[in-house]
Amino acid sequence: MRFQGSSNTSQKQEYPLTIFLEPTASTIVFGCPGIPRSIPRIETIIHVRTANGSPFLIRSVSVVLITRQKVTVPAKLGSTEAFKEFKIFEDPLAFKPVNVFSQNVLGIDLPVMIPVPKDVIPSGYSPTLGASTTHYLAVKVVTGESSGGESSFIDTFPVVIKTYDTLPLYRQFNEPVIEQQKSPDNQVVGEVTIPTTSVGPGDQFELHCKLMINSSNNKVKKHLAVKQVTFQVKEYLECFDGGLPPKKENKLHTKTLQLTKELNTQGETQSFDVKFPKINDNLEVFYNDEPYIIENEVSFDNDTTIIESANIATHKTIDRIPEGLPITHLQSFTTSGKFYSIKFETILKIKLHKAKDFDIHLPLTVCPFERRSSEYLLKWIMHECEVAKARFGGEFIDQFFLATSYGAICNLMNRYKLPPTIYKNCKEDWVKLGLARDQIGGINHNGSMKNLVPYID
Repeated sequence: MRFQGSSNTSQKQEYPLTIFLEPTASTIVFGCPGIPRSIPRIETIIHVRTANGSPFLIRSVSVVLITRQKVTVPAKLGSTEAFKEFKIFEDPLAFKPVNVFSQNVLGIDLPVMIPVPKDVIPSGYSPTLGASTTHYLAVKVVTGESSGGESSFIDTFPVVIKTYDTLPLYRQFNEPVIEQQKSPDNQVVGEVTIPTTSVGPGDQFELHCKLMINSSNNKVKKHLAVKQVTFQVKEYLECFDGGLPPKKENKLHTKTLQLTKELNTQGETQSFDVKFPKINDNLEVFYNDEPYIIENEVSFDNDTTIIESANIATHKTIDRIPEGLPITHLQSFTTSGKFYSIKFETILKIKLHKAKDFDIHLPLTVCPFERRSSEYLLKWIMHECEVAKARFGGEFIDQFFLATSYGAICNLMNRYKLPPTIYKNCKEDWVKLGLARDQIGGINHNGSMKNLVPYID
């Protein structure tokens, strides 16, 4: 998305700028966000050029990393959208000419290295709750000879950020959680056990419940019994803006058991299990370590390898998704943001005979990655940590891990920030840009560049 502004509207802009990022076959997010020892960061090079190759006067370049959270609220006539943007990182003077107001250049290559905060909100979209989070890298270039005639060019680039701190394989999520609660009249004790507290799409989730008479109560009624036990899993959308509903819930699963069992001090045990909802099977891209190969894709003819281009395709068909959203994050997962948060909860509703009914609530962490894909990702995370250690060193990683503020992390990363490459208005830099030496200054009267074909060998 590109914007242009000028402090002098009557002045015609003669050299429209082009801002683009260094082409790459992989993401510009390096490391594993959520894992500090992998040094999660955004690394890329910003290229600033003119569309016709003419020189221009550059005054400054600023870089901003923006998080945008959006919620779609159903209305009587269609729906309404509310969104809010937050600045994660801002460098208002990522580039500024030295000792001059502006500099006449042919182009600039500006390397950027932006650390990803520890509490970053992952990119994602919840179709059931109508909430989405995206990130953008905004680049603003200010040109002009004086402040009275300056022009600004702004371009934004979507950045996909995925976090890996809630994988179901981690040890802290595989330690059983036990919650005990008494009925309001202190007659019955309910004990709920959850073996794993983090689940992903398609994972099996289990819950065990034990109901018993409260042996510490000397005034227990006779013939206490359980009539019904209901197990539910819900997702909640909590909004923190005055124009949005404070809370919205969606029931993912419910199961009710009709029981007529009399309780004793030993207790009655019931178990529940549910396969967590799975909207799509996009996580299958992590299942195979080896690349997918279609049979008969390669044939040999007279010792010449022939690859049929019609067969070179992924084995999955994925619908087009909005920019800035990863294909693995297209359903609800635990999210903690400033505009909205998504939380999950398990609820056990217990109805009793001769005692007051009560509910037991337990929070649940939902990860965008399920257990099977986490096995593949865990190997990659360990590899990224080794790569970061080899590049930055163990001492730097310890300082990064122990940093108490995002500003301190940015100061640490600045030592690895590379200087910009400035292409001055001269023949040598003209050639460095890949243009023909004889073509320098070859701009037609209409502002377009002359044909380069005669200069190509």
